Amino acid sequence: MNSDVKKKFIRAISYLSVACIVLLVSTVVYANKASKYKFSVEIAYERALSELCESLDNITVSLQKGTYCATGKMLSDISNDLSRQASCAKVSLSQLTDKNIRSEEIYKFLSQIGAFTGAVADNGDRLSLTVNQKENMKELLAYSKSLSESLGKIRDGSYKGEIISEKQVDTLTPEEELPGTFSESMSDADQNLADYPTLIYDGPFADNISSKNGGKMLKVLDEITRDEARKKAGEFIGAKPESLREEADVNSQIDLYCFSKGDIGTAITKRGGMLCYMINPRDTGEETISSEEGIKRAKKFLNEAGYASMRDTYYSLYDGVCTVNFAYSKDGIVHYSDLIKVSVALDNGEILSVDARGYLMNHTKRDIYEENFTLEQAREIISDDLQILREASAVIPLYTGKEAYCYEFRCKDKKGQQVLIYIDKATGEEKDILLLLYADGGIMTR
Repeated sequence: MNSDVKKKFIRAISYLSVACIVLLVSTVVYANKASKYKFSVEIAYERALSELCESLDNITVSLQKGTYCATGKMLSDISNDLSRQASCAKVSLSQLTDKNIRSEEIYKFLSQIGAFTGAVADNGDRLSLTVNQKENMKELLAYSKSLSESLGKIRDGSYKGEIISEKQVDTLTPEEELPGTFSESMSDADQNLADYPTLIYDGPFADNISSKNGGKMLKVLDEITRDEARKKAGEFIGAKPESLREEADVNSQIDLYCFSKGDIGTAITKRGGMLCYMINPRDTGEETISSEEGIKRAKKFLNEAGYASMRDTYYSLYDGVCTVNFAYSKDGIVHYSDLIKVSVALDNGEILSVDARGYLMNHTKRDIYEENFTLEQAREIISDDLQILREASAVIPLYTGKEAYCYEFRCKDKKGQQVLIYIDKATGEEKDILLLLYADGGIMTR
């Protein structure tokens, strides 16, 4: 092979090598882009599906509350919630469906929710639903529960990869097995609503604890030094003060000295030296004490920490931990704004966390409450569909940032569902309705 031929051969090999490298790089780049696109499609799909399920779940809860409602003001509030939730559900549904997916009946159902809220709004100052409206609401509730359950199964199947969207199908390679599709599942859910009739019309406290006082109770207390705070922090977590590490201070509505020891963190208020929060994220072992004993230990801890007159209200159990909600109680009146949460390990009774921010932000000396309605008058407001089990007095936080002094009625319906109804002692209005949820995981409200 002469030199010219040899050079041409080497040049050809070089060009071919470069072409192969370019092709390989391009393949990797496009594969990476396809992978990212597939991932983004999955995230967007799952987000919309999750939001749709959440909206349907909220609609179910609001409809159930509506069946217990007995005053025009509460009816109006529930009506507004339903209208907003139905609109949110439609938006989420629009992000999931296309021409291949049948969802006419679901849209029809959500539209009827909106129409129903309009009919309720026409009630004006009427104190209750008409007989026809009450039956319609119960019918809406039954279908809402069914639809919510069906969509929940689709969501769970999506998380497990058993159900995918039509857009995800396009991103699958020929080698990948085709799971069930969203359009098939959605069509089944839609078909379940096909016999839904056209209605004929005639015509939630830890979540809204406000910071209106901005730690008002602390402002009248003396400021303590960092060393004094360190000593208190050591007492709360059972460690020598000198073993604690200083963390950055918090200067906000509640000014705090912060410390840690290993994974355990704690914060002490600069004024008054009160425990604001403490957290110990350790894993728990086999349970050796009951939830009742856990509640007792939590209350004992609060008393020793300077939080007296606290009453346990509701609790939840999860993974060997009992979390208890405590509210300030005075003269038989429970103040749900002044909230403290305590978590107890059920393997040895150790306090794992404390969150007293609700109490520190809201606890203050209250004015004398106005009472224009008697207990007997308040009883008359409760729906005839409910049986009153217990009566109490309570101060509850409102979404407006204010508070209301109420009669608290624990009731149950004919099916055994328990519900809390709050009647304002000054105005006679229904201020809130909470569903009581009993399970192995404790007692919670919604």
